[in-house]
Amino acid sequence: MPARTSARAVRAFVDDLERRLAPIDQGILRAEWGLAMGRGPGNLRTLHTRRHRLLGDPSALDRTRRYRGHPVPDRVARRLEILERAILACQIEEAPDIADRRDRLSRAIAAFRPRWRGRRVGREVVRRAFRRSPDRRERERAYRAEDPLYRPLEAELRTLAVLRNERARALGFRSFPEFRLSLEGFTVARLESLIQEAVRYVPREMRRRRAEFEERSGESGWFPWDLRYSHEVAGGLPDRLFPGASMLGEVVRAVRRWGFPDRMFQFRVDRHDLSSGGLCLAPDPPADVRVIVHPGGGWQQYGALFHEVGHALASRSVRQPTHLLRWHEHLPGFAGLAEGEGRFFEQIAVCEPWLRDRPGISPSLLQTAVERRPRVPLLAVSNLGEWILQELALFRDPAGDPNAERVRFARRVFGYDDFRPTSFADSFLVELPLYTPSYLYAELLRPQLAATALADVGGELWPNPRLGPWLVDRWFRDGSSYDWWVRLRELSGRPFGARAFNAEMRAAGG
Repeated sequence: MPARTSARAVRAFVDDLERRLAPIDQGILRAEWGLAMGRGPGNLRTLHTRRHRLLGDPSALDRTRRYRGHPVPDRVARRLEILERAILACQIEEAPDIADRRDRLSRAIAAFRPRWRGRRVGREVVRRAFRRSPDRRERERAYRAEDPLYRPLEAELRTLAVLRNERARALGFRSFPEFRLSLEGFTVARLESLIQEAVRYVPREMRRRRAEFEERSGESGWFPWDLRYSHEVAGGLPDRLFPGASMLGEVVRAVRRWGFPDRMFQFRVDRHDLSSGGLCLAPDPPADVRVIVHPGGGWQQYGALFHEVGHALASRSVRQPTHLLRWHEHLPGFAGLAEGEGRFFEQIAVCEPWLRDRPGISPSLLQTAVERRPRVPLLAVSNLGEWILQELALFRDPAGDPNAERVRFARRVFGYDDFRPTSFADSFLVELPLYTPSYLYAELLRPQLAATALADVGGELWPNPRLGPWLVDRWFRDGSSYDWWVRLRELSGRPFGARAFNAEMRAAGG
């Protein structure tokens, strides 16, 4: 076949498959929005079946891989590359034996309300007790409040891990983690090495925090339900200073000061009690972008909303001609990009100028928060390291005890005394397996991207009306037409890693 005809055939194949895929993908996200809002799954299972029928056909993968060797225009080649990733992910995750289990477990998780003080409550009630209760026994009860949900799901999650590994091996990968991590340029070994690099300064910080906690509380011992409490009491700000009723307006006003135009904020916002702090779904960016945020207030929830608004603005900024090039928030291989964008916006919530403008924050409270907050990312990367290593352990040996790896890491890095861990199960293992590394990438991406942006636009991080336009032009607009770790190297002049993060932690006294 002549090259010109071949290029046309390849383009026609991609156009046709993408045209049929787009409404299914959009429908799935709209159904997931309804499920997250407590309205039931709707036609979610039917849509997943249709998607698997379209992408699960072995001929789709064979043709995509064969066509990637043809000389075609760059944009068509990029769409083929993304399409191959989407097909591989679909042939694993939408296989009926996996999808049926996943959807059944997702419904159980969405419907769960923890029991607290004799009644069913929203998850945020328990989370607030975990963070804030001065009663150590109550904090431990909050730590274990979701065990009645997750313990019975463990056997099904082990089965899911086996099935995902088997599907990944059938497609040419050593395991599901090796498949999943390869989409963002990583291997299991490189990820484990990155975790160790990122927690370099954590043990020293944890020794400091333990000493502060024992002196302040008069209690001995150091456990997971003490760390977050000590963090909130010593360096947190009272939730009453961050009311839920004004949260959306305050967050949007703050983000506007990065210079984003008003039209970018035309996205839907709903409030609902979520298993996570917030959620952004973009069924059809930039036109249809939706945010769900927990209705409660508090400093933590403000940070979550900054994060979700960051997702939303990234999707509202995309200017690409086709579904696969626009849909970066939801495509395999772009989770680190998406979470990095959200994490970038969270910086406003801990920025001294923004906190100084908040009514009711006394100079002494502000000073304590500002002094302590620069080291907070150490807590984040160590929590993520514990979470990731436990998940990798499950896939490495589904019949074994993933908590053994988790406890070893936690005792070494956090310095905890011996403790009984909670269930290894969680909603991410059900719905988004091996998504957790994306949050680690996001923590490390944030300082590297911020330094790169400010080197170009000058000034401080916030308020800075030149920062928003830079993000749109250099980062958001192109959607999935590039891989984020490649673009970061091009913009910053060095590869992605923990170097900028550790430099920031050293400067903060980590």
